[in-house]
Amino acid sequence: MRYILTALLISALSGCAFIKVNVGSEPEGVEERVVSGKGRAKIVVVDISGIISMEHFGLERFGKEPPMIPQLQAQLNAASADGDVAGLVVRIDSPGGSVTASDILYHEVKTFGEEKGVPVVACIMDKGLSGGYYAALGADEIVAHPTSIVGGVGVITFKLDISEMLDTWGVRIGAIQSGPKKDFWSPLRSGTPEENAVMQGIVDSLNQRFLQVVRENRPLSPAALQTVAEGGVFDAVAALDLGLIDGVGYLEDAIARTRELAGVSEARVILYRRPGALAESIYAGSAPLLRTLSTVELGFAELLSPSFRYQYLP
Repeated sequence: MRYILTALLISALSGCAFIKVNVGSEPEGVEERVVSGKGRAKIVVVDISGIISMEHFGLERFGKEPPMIPQLQAQLNAASADGDVAGLVVRIDSPGGSVTASDILYHEVKTFGEEKGVPVVACIMDKGLSGGYYAALGADEIVAHPTSIVGGVGVITFKLDISEMLDTWGVRIGAIQSGPKKDFWSPLRSGTPEENAVMQGIVDSLNQRFLQVVRENRPLSPAALQTVAEGGVFDAVAALDLGLIDGVGYLEDAIARTRELAGVSEARVILYRRPGALAESIYAGSAPLLRTLSTVELGFAELLSPSFRYQYLP
């Protein structure tokens, strides 16, 4: 493990370039797939799954799917242009991720519902934590599966300090820099109290933004908000008691609730997929394997530069 870490670190610090290789043709536009239901009205199901990020990472670079945000935007644009779309279900299974990417997803979901004038229901699958829950706050209502975990409200950032390890190995690395704070987040030295205070201030500010979004969208009591602000996670029943969600049920229940809010007695449930992608049921996901295999690479890369995360990391 020590040699693997060393190799990764040397590669990251050496200025090596990573070449992005496109495999296959460029992604084409999304197409509609009906997976259940009947009638003219449509309920669209979209996904926010895996670690939330601005761009591709890891093995995702070799897939045909676009990054998470452009993918969601393409689907919401298609839904916005369709006069038969009566509601949106946002299927969420995420531990969170980038602060900015989480905020963009929240904004996209919230704006879609307001501009389209249709109900939006978030359905938390296995987990809706930190940035995953932040994105869910853009919906009118949130439903969680009976076995979901919800919460993780808060911000985290990391400082990788390998200075003692380098001393043990007798490694000396020099830097020429324009100012004393230019390398303040370098993994090659420990942070100073002043530098740590700066980072704590940013974390506190971003955390207050998260809590403000919670206050604006959820009917939490002051006591419940204080409990949630500690960053803990909750099962579906506890989340319902706190006011983090509106109901406990399955994806079918979230779809039925969306149809009820839309005021339609029947509707087709549709997914948007790239040509050739599978969409055989309401539970059909998009590229879950690539996201899972890329987690380690993303985690290591985030340790080498300042990064603020709406992400739950046990």
